[in-house]
Amino acid sequence: MKNVSRYERIEAAVNLKEADRVPADPLNIYILGYQGGISLKDFMQDPVKATKAAEKSRKEKIGEGDQVYPSVAILDHCTFPMKGTWDPYTLRWEIFDDFPPKGNIPNFYEKETIVDYDDLMERGFSTVLLDKEISKKTLKRPIEEILYYAFEFPKIHAREWRKFSERNQVPFMVGGRACIPLDILQYYRGFTGLVRDIHERPDKVKETCEWLLEYEIISALRQATMMGAGEVPGAEKILWFNGGPPGMTPQIFEEFFWPTAKKGIDMIVKRGFKAHCHWDNDLTPHLERMTDIAKGLPKGSVILDLEKTDMAKTKEILGDKVCLYGNVSSSVLVHGTVNDVKKYCKKLIEDCAEGGGFILATECETPWDAKPENVRAIIDSAKEYGKYK
Repeated sequence: MKNVSRYERIEAAVNLKEADRVPADPLNIYILGYQGGISLKDFMQDPVKATKAAEKSRKEKIGEGDQVYPSVAILDHCTFPMKGTWDPYTLRWEIFDDFPPKGNIPNFYEKETIVDYDDLMERGFSTVLLDKEISKKTLKRPIEEILYYAFEFPKIHAREWRKFSERNQVPFMVGGRACIPLDILQYYRGFTGLVRDIHERPDKVKETCEWLLEYEIISALRQATMMGAGEVPGAEKILWFNGGPPGMTPQIFEEFFWPTAKKGIDMIVKRGFKAHCHWDNDLTPHLERMTDIAKGLPKGSVILDLEKTDMAKTKEILGDKVCLYGNVSSSVLVHGTVNDVKKYCKKLIEDCAEGGGFILATECETPWDAKPENVRAIIDSAKEYGKYK
């Protein structure tokens, strides 16, 4: 077989075809900065340093996968308001100076941030961003800083990652990202609040999900356009996350998750982009309901990226409809050996690779403290076990 570029290898898999081998794409984000030797703050706020650290990390430590995640929304964990205003303050998604043990990677906790659904839909997210009780820090932030992260930082970020892609001849995993409305409400209402709302005012939850949908999709398409959709390979893909609250019953999946999840996929694809569905949790009980995931859409427009879901079962039910992506265990990457990782990868390849349409990857983001040799083992496994005849 002729030499195959990384992009050609990925595109073959996305289009449910075989190339030379199974593509390998560990979802490396924070580990790029950590293994690249820079602080967490620099990784998140200095795209020049971040891209140089990513190059060092890939070439010297964790291996060069077939794609790279360009940290597209690094200062807004979801995509609601302008960059740099929402996460650090309304959900306390703190940006630390350092990685552990001195600092920590960003994380947030769920709390009741949306109080009045009708007020939210009438006045938009100003009801959250400018609430004096919820967003005390936001109100103290200099307007110059807010405007910088809203308008200038995204341009600098896109410029540096686009240069990275060209220098290293590696496509982007995605160019923009959007959050499924039911997941947004879980973050903003908290898990307990959302469960209560589903039972006490289900119609209002559904109405708000519909209201959120277009906002999220349009924001993601704007990101992807800035990152180079149509010019930079892979930038046309939208990360459509996050898979719904844990433990969804079939009824909740059917009524509250699936309608906007599927509608979002359709909106992304019909606007000329591709949907990379990054869905956490165990969705194995819902696979049969998902058989219309690509209905009405061109072949090769949907990637299904799963965390805890049974991949063999997914291949059986959905393997002829979408490209599958996943799902090497995070615990194995942190605590296992190279042989453990290779054994895990070999089983995934045996279960999912036949006929094409499979990308070997991590179950979610690669843990920042994963052993470098274990991350490299994913790439090595694709080369060793994933060759097509």
